[in-house]
Amino acid sequence: MHTKYRMAIEKGLRYIAQDNSYIDSSGKKIYARQYWLMSAEALYDTMKFNSKNGIQNCFYELMPSSACTHGGDNVACSKMLKHFGTRAYLDIEFKQPCDWVDHATSAMEPKVVGQKIVKMFHKHIERYMKCDCQMIILKSHRQNKLSWHFIVICYRDGIEYLFHDSLAVMAVMEAWDESDDLRMFDYHENGVVKNAIDTSVYSTHKLFRIYGNQKEGSNSGTLEFACYYPMKPGKPTFRDMLVLQPYAENERLQFDLRGVDSTTKLKRQRIGKKPSDHTTTKRMKQSYSHNHLALEQFFFGLDIWRDAKLHLQKYFKDGINFDVAQFKSIDTVYVPLCTTKCPFNKGSYNGSHRTNHSYLYIYFGSGSCFWFCQDIDCKGKKKQIDFPLELKMKMREVYQRKKSITIQI
Repeated sequence: MHTKYRMAIEKGLRYIAQDNSYIDSSGKKIYARQYWLMSAEALYDTMKFNSKNGIQNCFYELMPSSACTHGGDNVACSKMLKHFGTRAYLDIEFKQPCDWVDHATSAMEPKVVGQKIVKMFHKHIERYMKCDCQMIILKSHRQNKLSWHFIVICYRDGIEYLFHDSLAVMAVMEAWDESDDLRMFDYHENGVVKNAIDTSVYSTHKLFRIYGNQKEGSNSGTLEFACYYPMKPGKPTFRDMLVLQPYAENERLQFDLRGVDSTTKLKRQRIGKKPSDHTTTKRMKQSYSHNHLALEQFFFGLDIWRDAKLHLQKYFKDGINFDVAQFKSIDTVYVPLCTTKCPFNKGSYNGSHRTNHSYLYIYFGSGSCFWFCQDIDCKGKKKQIDFPLELKMKMREVYQRKKSITIQI
């Protein structure tokens, strides 16, 4: 990885990874990764040049590791570690709709999940490292997927402290997993239990996407600045939104903390709970709230909401209570169901479960509706409920046309 960069690393130069693609002689698209040694200023100028000329920016910070596994290349890592430390950071993402294991999480507004993780991690860092900290929140949300990057700036007596490397940050993550219940962020995807907190970014030589960059070959969009937490005015500079920071700049110091033994995974295998734990977990009682009165009024003024309810009432002949519906966003409604019927007919009581573990997500922007079941045997699946074609087209028209609409409130 580092072979051609074994030269002495000058202060201010850092490793940058770039994803790119090209078409080979057979016409097949090939994805490749290049590695660069450049300063923050050179990186920023390169990004501006690419944007001006219609070239995608797909750059990542390459984390130097004290447990470098690339043989003689660890000379380059050790030299870079003398000049740079790392800030704590989090990579959070999950698809929407998300099949959460914990019912309380599934009842949250999707973006509130990210906000809750921010607050929990901020509290843990200050308590565990005995410091004050400010978090830079970056986002790259896209249709059907939410994504955040959190960069943590830690202070003691007004001086910024950095971590030795990503493995030291990994130790902080492990301590967080031990002290807080991160199992609430577990979800099912394609039959596999995952967690919204991506722990793979802490292992040896992992990458962290840079502000203003997107993922090669995807519709991820660029990583954008969202806000500070706790709030403060202004926007950080490009240099300040990099995870790796030089000690010489602003006379930064280093935390006395080193990484965990494993360079590839947490000792407990993963953030959250193990799949075998799910069968013994007591489910939380459902609770409902109407925090979005304006959204509720908006939906009540739409004919498509009335027609959608009529269709779903015919579909769920044993009853559906729209009074407990939660209006998550301008085009998303969550409806917990009072029926015990399983969408996959897996329940032991004529296809039903003993208690209510199912709910709907209605997406008006696409004219779609999905039925989820919270029972452990049904996790990782969803059933699509089709609206009549005319109604589906009306839904899409409301959210996709540029003409104004009239809403009766």
